[in-house]
Amino acid sequence: MAVLRLIDRSVAAVAGACVAVTAVLICLNVFNRYVLESGFVWADEIPGYLLVWISFLGAYLAIRDRGHIAFDLFVTKLPPVPRKVVMVTIDLLVIAFLAALLWLSWKMVGVVGQRRIETVDIPRWTFMIVMPISAGLMILGLVIDLAKKLRG
Repeated sequence: MAVLRLIDRSVAAVAGACVAVTAVLICLNVFNRYVLESGFVWADEIPGYLLVWISFLGAYLAIRDRGHIAFDLFVTKLPPVPRKVVMVTIDLLVIAFLAALLWLSWKMVGVVGQRRIETVDIPRWTFMIVMPISAGLMILGLVIDLAKKLRG
């Protein structure tokens, strides 16, 4: 599916940009602290918030690549039909969890999203919005995988 591949590449690019910005900010702050003997307070806080983006986008990419840790020793020993039932059930449970994450994180963005972070005048929703977005993307990816499993 071409649209999903485009989403995957876009998410990987954004996650990579977040990693790069985090690395630059940390190096800049280390240089300023130890060479220039001054530092930027915001250069400590922003990388922490970018870590949220990196984590949630990385979770989406791991779901797309089936890269999450799984204890599948028992499942792989099952005959084909029970194995398929167990795998579909697991996917449905994960989708239910992600739907709850999407709903609750969306509510959280609405409640505290307008507050500003402490060191820079940026609203918190800027860093929090990745949670419902990535939960929605993970649901989309799992539903597409689930449809493939049920067809084949």
